Amino acid sequence: MNAQMPEKYADYGCEDYFQGVWPLDGYFDETSQTLVIVPLNEIYEVTESSFLAVGRSGGDGIDFGYRKNFTGLWAFYPVDQEFKFMAGGIQELVDGWCFGRLLV
Repeated sequence: MNAQMPEKYADYGCEDYFQGVWPLDGYFDETSQTLVIVPLNEIYEVTESSFLAVGRSGGDGIDFGYRKNFTGLWAFYPVDQEFKFMAGGIQELVDGWCFGRLLV
C-alpha cells in the first residue's frame, strides 16, 4: 500500500518513505526496542533546519530524516544543528541501522 505524499514534502525527496508500509506501520527494531521509522502520524518537520524527521536513533534526540533539496537520509543532531549522511534510501537505512553497519 502506498500513501499519497503531501505536496508540502515534495522538496525533501522522500518518495521512498511513502512507498510500502512505512507511513502505515513504520519499522520497530526488536533488538534496540526503537521505532527506527515512525508512521506518518509521527513524522515532523523542523522548518528552520529544512529537515523532515521520519525516524529515531533511540539516543540523544538524534532523528533520521530527509533534508530539503538533498538526497538520501540523514541523522540530525538537534543540539549542534548538524547533519550526518546515513543512507541513500529508507530500506538501506533500516538494514544498516538494525544490523549495526550504520552508527550516529
